Amino acid sequence: MYKNYHGWVNPEDLTAMPQCIAQQDHDTWLEAMTKCTQKRCTSQFGVICTHHQWLTELSCLSIEFSPDVLREYLPYCSRSILAKAQLYHWTRNITGRSWFVDVGDANGLTNLWPSSLPKGYAGIGALNHAPTCLTTARSASSNEEFQYSVASCVFTATPQHIGNAGRPWEYSQSLKSMTALDFVTAGYSLARGYLPSGEYFDKDCFCNVFSLDFEQEPCSASALDMTKERLWLNSTCGSVSLPDNWTNDLKTTGFAYMPIEHWKWPTCVTDMPNKVTNLVDQCATDACEISSTGGYCNVKRAVDRSCFCHDISYDSCGGSCHVFEGRIDYLHWLQDLCGSVQGWHGLPSNWRQLTNPSRLEMIPWRWSLKPDSETEQTTQTCASNEWKFGSITLVNMGPLLLSTILINAKAFRRILPFNC
Repeated sequence: MYKNYHGWVNPEDLTAMPQCIAQQDHDTWLEAMTKCTQKRCTSQFGVICTHHQWLTELSCLSIEFSPDVLREYLPYCSRSILAKAQLYHWTRNITGRSWFVDVGDANGLTNLWPSSLPKGYAGIGALNHAPTCLTTARSASSNEEFQYSVASCVFTATPQHIGNAGRPWEYSQSLKSMTALDFVTAGYSLARGYLPSGEYFDKDCFCNVFSLDFEQEPCSASALDMTKERLWLNSTCGSVSLPDNWTNDLKTTGFAYMPIEHWKWPTCVTDMPNKVTNLVDQCATDACEISSTGGYCNVKRAVDRSCFCHDISYDSCGGSCHVFEGRIDYLHWLQDLCGSVQGWHGLPSNWRQLTNPSRLEMIPWRWSLKPDSETEQTTQTCASNEWKFGSITLVNMGPLLLSTILINAKAFRRILPFNC
């Protein structure tokens, strides 16, 4: 509890400057504080003053921090709902008023919830995912720098003192003015929310004050940087902050850019010439893999599919790539890799037939006819057809004659009058 000298207090006992005031030119703010600060006697012996101090009159502050003074600072402080709420509590504590400039302009600031930040928040580390061409750009609507816009929307998990927390104000006799030795950050706790210790920024605040002119897009010189820029803006502000066709020409992993770790060669790779296998290095590039958390760009090494397919066709390779199983695998590999690339016609017209084995390839080994011995003639006179039919007849008559003899033998045995 600070000491009150009949309505006068030590400047160091006053509430520290709010964040949004410290971020602006606060000369007017200090001027109001100075008008209410005088050197006063705080101890006397009889009629003799034995101790003087610089003190600030509380009733004077409520007058000097009039709506006219606050009007100068309110637009910037109103960017972030948390910064505005912090300013409200400071104003209420110092002046006793429950409004800033007009009655009702502070309604709802004492009843904030996490939902009071419509787009939510992001950790300050999210700025690391934004390309330099974006973080050094200026807003098309306000012409202010990217970093300045972010700073106006920053808050911490809980209010943090930046400076001398034990002595936030001091009267400087050399400057003949009050000086601020400390300020307090706006805290997420004002919205009755909890966050781990750290710095964050209000997305809705940022998106309302920073915009780009996509006719003069700052990152258009590089496809990779443009992709980083658009993914960052989409993650932070949503697609409403981007042109309708913003996904066109994005350099992201997927079909157009295949991550190196996903690259596979066909089984006949050992028969591929160097001019083909070297294409992977020639067509390697950096592309954005969209992170599952945040939707930002994670740079990955990838193969430009169009670049690779432009320089390869079925006839680019030979050897086992054109033989049976190797050919079938090679054709499927080419079709899967390049078949959907616009303008690619690297397969022969009958490639579907080539994906099936030929009749010759279906024989499991090579057949060959040769003489039983080296002395045997390879050409011999074949028997006549009559001889062939005669041979067949004789062969078939043998069993017939044998069966007739056996039947007659059994019959003869039955008619004999005696047993053998």
